[in-house]
Formats: sequence, C-alpha cells, structure tokens
Amino acid sequence: MEEAELVKRLKQKDEAAFIEFVNEYKNKLLSLCFSYTKDLGEAEDMSQEVFIAVYKNIGSFRGDSSLKTYVYKIAINKCLSYKRKRTIKDFISDVVKGEPSHKEDLDDRRFIRECIKELPKDLKTPLVLHYYVGLSYKEISNILDITERAIEGRIYRGKKILKEKLEKEEVLLWKKKMSI
Repeated sequence: MEEAELVKRLKQKDEAAFIEFVNEYKNKLLSLCFSYTKDLGEAEDMSQEVFIAVYKNIGSFRGDSSLKTYVYKIAINKCLSYKRKRTIKDFISDVVKGEPSHKEDLDDRRFIRECIKELPKDLKTPLVLHYYVGLSYKEISNILDITERAIEGRIYRGKKILKEKLEKEEVLLWKKKMSI
C-alpha cells in the first residue's frame, strides 16, 4: 500500500491498515529500541509505546515528512526519554553490531565504541542515526529538529574527531566502515 493511502487509513483508525503498519515497522523499531535498552523485554515495551503513540497521534501528522521520519522521531524521543530515566550506559557502545571475525576486529570494535562514547552528544546522535540506524540526513534533521546542513556538519565533525583518534591507533576496521 502506498504511504499516503496508509496514512489516510491510519487516520481513519482502520484496523487492517494499523496491522500492516505494525508489520512494516515492528522489526525496525524493536532493533532501534533494543540498541538503547539492551533488554528485549524493555525494547518490546518501548516499541509498543511507539505504536500506541502513533495510533493516538496520527491525526496530527501533517505529512511534512515521511511516515518513516514521523515514526522514528517518536521512537527516538521515547528512547531518549528512556535514557534520561536510566542514565546507565551510553547507547552508542551497544549499537555497533555484528560478530567480529578476528581478535583484531574485536579489539578495534571495542576501541571504536570507546571513541564514540567520548563524542559530545550533539555529534554522537546524528552519527549513530546515520551509520548504524541508516537514516538519511533529512530524516535525522526532522527527528532532531535541526537543519540538514547542521546534521551534515555534525556528522563531519564527529567523523573527523573519530578519524584523528583512530588513525593514531591505526584502526583499520573503522576506515573500512566509514570510508572517511
């Protein structure tokens, strides 16, 4: 179903449309929420809260952005709220996914996590949303309520800081991933 039609039916509280919407976004939202909580049960609860918020508030969706951006904005706000409440770990360290194939890769990943943790929040969040969640600059700008140029600048500055740190340590994995 086309996005415009889906939004129209969601606004009409069409149950079949909502089921289709949930099926489309459930894995993506669960993955995002899990990157913040590292607890499957809490991630599922948070994802459910996002779906409830979308269901309740879809009437106020004006279509200035895509439905995906709208949903991710709600999810990021829920996740950030969770982080403020929990303030245990920095979610960045939990976002780097995948099993390393060599001990050097494992060491590189640990070092990269530590470097990312040290970034200021205003640089870290856009970097993670772009490289690990896969959002475009436009989607990130809508989520964070700042311009695309600001997103581009923050990602550039974050990458530059990381590049300097990682080049000092000769971390090859990062160069492959980020192609700086």
